[in-house]
Amino acid sequence: MWAQIAPHRQSLLNVAYSGGLDSSVLLEMCASFATTFGLRVRALHVNHGWSPEADWWEQSCRREAKRLAVDFLSVRLNMAGNVNAQREEEARKQRYAWFRGQIAPPGLLMTAHHLDDQAETFLFRLMRGSSINGLAGMRPVSNIGGLNVLRPFLRCTRKAILDYAEEHGIHYCSDPTNSDTRFDRNFLRHRVLPEFEMRWPSAKTSLVRAAEGFHETQSLLDEVGAADLTECEHRDHGCHFFVLGAINRAALLRLSPARQRNLLRYWVRHQGQYSMSEKAMDEFLRQLAQGAESPTVQLSGTGLRLVIRVFREGVFLVPDADVEQGPRKLSTRAWDGSNLRLAGPDVELQSRPAVGKGVRRELFERNGLELRWAFGNIVVRPSEGSGRTRRLRILFQELGIPPWERERMPLIFSEGRFVGIPGVVIEQDYAVGPGAPGVLLEMKDLRHENMIRQS
Repeated sequence: MWAQIAPHRQSLLNVAYSGGLDSSVLLEMCASFATTFGLRVRALHVNHGWSPEADWWEQSCRREAKRLAVDFLSVRLNMAGNVNAQREEEARKQRYAWFRGQIAPPGLLMTAHHLDDQAETFLFRLMRGSSINGLAGMRPVSNIGGLNVLRPFLRCTRKAILDYAEEHGIHYCSDPTNSDTRFDRNFLRHRVLPEFEMRWPSAKTSLVRAAEGFHETQSLLDEVGAADLTECEHRDHGCHFFVLGAINRAALLRLSPARQRNLLRYWVRHQGQYSMSEKAMDEFLRQLAQGAESPTVQLSGTGLRLVIRVFREGVFLVPDADVEQGPRKLSTRAWDGSNLRLAGPDVELQSRPAVGKGVRRELFERNGLELRWAFGNIVVRPSEGSGRTRRLRILFQELGIPPWERERMPLIFSEGRFVGIPGVVIEQDYAVGPGAPGVLLEMKDLRHENMIRQS
């Protein structure tokens, strides 16, 4: 265990401490190392409220941490009620969200997952039809949503941990639900794996070795995915708002079907805690190959909503709206020219003084500025370019601006006449002349800001 911890001895070691056998041994050993080597250790306890004894367990954990001279933090999730797979997954998400909120870099989280857990996880995911990445199982060191996680017991058996606890007289709590075989993992632990081991004594070790083989396979697939992503990158696009990435449609379709799917999996997975079902991905690629103009696929994840969209030769991974509030449903509103954050289109309008750039300053001295979101049949003569007049809809096409961005862009009007769109176009009649005082208008994508905040 010391070999696992030593590289992180300068970090704050946060132990996920439930009070059960495994985490109690982990905390006891960390406390011993803290005394010997001067490590900083803290116990983090999550009270799910699932059992009548939950509050008693929390107090017991608090007393043990105090006895070990270890700082203790706890939280109650208030998830009382029937426990099922869906609630367990929701509890896991809330648990790790709380951990992330308590642990600042370079701190890390230590969990007591062991070899038996790894074998159970492999079988559990195999029965759920998980991908190679899922079957690769847990790693000794990993990153979960920006949180560094260390699992120093991953090569230890549950029996070895129990023997250590008994030998050293370590106090721990026993959760009666751990023997309830109505839960899938308990069924695997108490019914399936013992049968396996009666037939094949080294079954757990073999399952873990298989998981490690899948991890190596996934590493090779990731190398191919990274190379394909670089090769297929779509650089010249007309997006004005934030995109997480863009792939060239033709380049993607030139890959074999297996590499197309691998590239999309790699692309999505490396955005954080996001995923896409195999069914949705296959349907998306089928539509893409058949030349559909705008196939989309929504990603699953806990943060800001992400969606894959297609426009012309580009396949884009972009933030989607947090709520079903289409920008076109927004009504016309007055604007005084000051910085303004707009929910729905999720943009911030910014204005700043300039000389010889932007729109004429006297527009902001009137009371006739409006924001609209329906471009209809607006005709514009851009201040930059040939000076040719054309419809705004045609200009959007010439600039290569995707439809999902057009509907978010606020149109500025003065006394009923179109002035322009920040960062996109200014009507020639309202553009500032050389050396004249003007106002530079810009748009900021709030979805990008929200994504950074949630990461």
